[in-house]
Amino acid sequence: MAHTIPTAVSSLGDAFEAMLLDSERVTQIEIAANATVTHELREDTTLVEIFVPADASASSVAVFRGEVFNAAKAWPLVPGYIPRNVPDGSRTLIFTAAADAIVTIQEN
Repeated sequence: MAHTIPTAVSSLGDAFEAMLLDSERVTQIEIAANATVTHELREDTTLVEIFVPADASASSVAVFRGEVFNAAKAWPLVPGYIPRNVPDGSRTLIFTAAADAIVTIQEN
């Protein structure tokens, strides 16, 4: 994976890929109530971490990966840090929220 390092997490040798902090790969997205906002991932991105602030819990933030937003297949985001793999396929993330919200994305 681009911009990651292998990190052992247990004495059994279990490991995961940890993202490197690269502020050039951080994007803050403002979502207006009942609107959709699109974010294009970089071509070499394989992992994203999405941060939804605690005050966004009432705004019902959701994300969909694809070219055309599909509410039935959009994933609701709870407040906190949310890591996601993004293998081959669409490079477009589409966000929506019931009330104004701000989310932060870091790409690896």
